[in-house]
Amino acid sequence: MIARLCSSDGRLLARVIYLAHRFGCAYTSVAGHELDGTYSGLLHFSGPSDALARLSKQIDKLNHAEKETL
Repeated sequence: MIARLCSSDGRLLARVIYLAHRFGCAYTSVAGHELDGTYSGLLHFSGPSDALARLSKQIDKLNHAEKETL
């Protein structure tokens, strides 16, 4: 599974990594950068399909909430 993040808060990446661990998933690749106070990231995850689906839903919720604040 691949996830994209865009946030004004750099701690969002840590939250997503914590969620992945909590759901029994692992991140296989993380790439990110900061530009003018906005953080962007691309993450690759592996794990059981049901856990990846749950993680994807949580990431979608986080991204949606973040879009409202950007």
